[in-house]
Amino acid sequence: MVALAAQGHPTFIPSDFEARLYAETGKPNFSLETVRRLKSALKKADKLYFLVGIDAFLTIANWHRPVELLRECEFIVANRPGYSLGDIAGALPEQLRPKPEVLKAAGKAGGGLAPSGAVMAFSGVTLHLLEDVSERVSSTQLRSAAASSGRKLEGYVGDAVAEYIRKTRLYRSAGTSNSSAPQPESTAPVKKKSRR
Repeated sequence: MVALAAQGHPTFIPSDFEARLYAETGKPNFSLETVRRLKSALKKADKLYFLVGIDAFLTIANWHRPVELLRECEFIVANRPGYSLGDIAGALPEQLRPKPEVLKAAGKAGGGLAPSGAVMAFSGVTLHLLEDVSERVSSTQLRSAAASSGRKLEGYVGDAVAEYIRKTRLYRSAGTSNSSAPQPESTAPVKKKSRR
């Protein structure tokens, strides 16, 4: 889907790095492992950023070894309307989370919205915040739309990605099958190859 989404955008080069890691080990890998392996392939002058949407970042404390991951590379958090700087700071693992009074102040500052380009740096962690993300769609909304047989996906993703999701019946459970659509060979849920 990344390759389909990147078509026509010559500045984006999709990578099969995690797929190759999965083929090599035969098991899902964690983001920390991916970042460390990527860094080992980079030059010292290169800089690696982890781009993540706010919806996913809010669960960062539950990821595999999140403190190590957050210190391994700089994160760029794509914010969406309705989330504050306090929400972002409050999502950090407990040992990195600011004190409650700091979180409260961060929630009030600037109407609660993280200014575009804001940077939070502390305890070996650097977060770059993007406020002005033109896409207001989350992956949760996309999965919900894909699970509903009557909803159009083109409002969430490009035409090629929408067609791929329809053809592969991605995000569809056995209970939401459409009799006119081709049935999958197995009703087993699709497993992700990468864990956070």
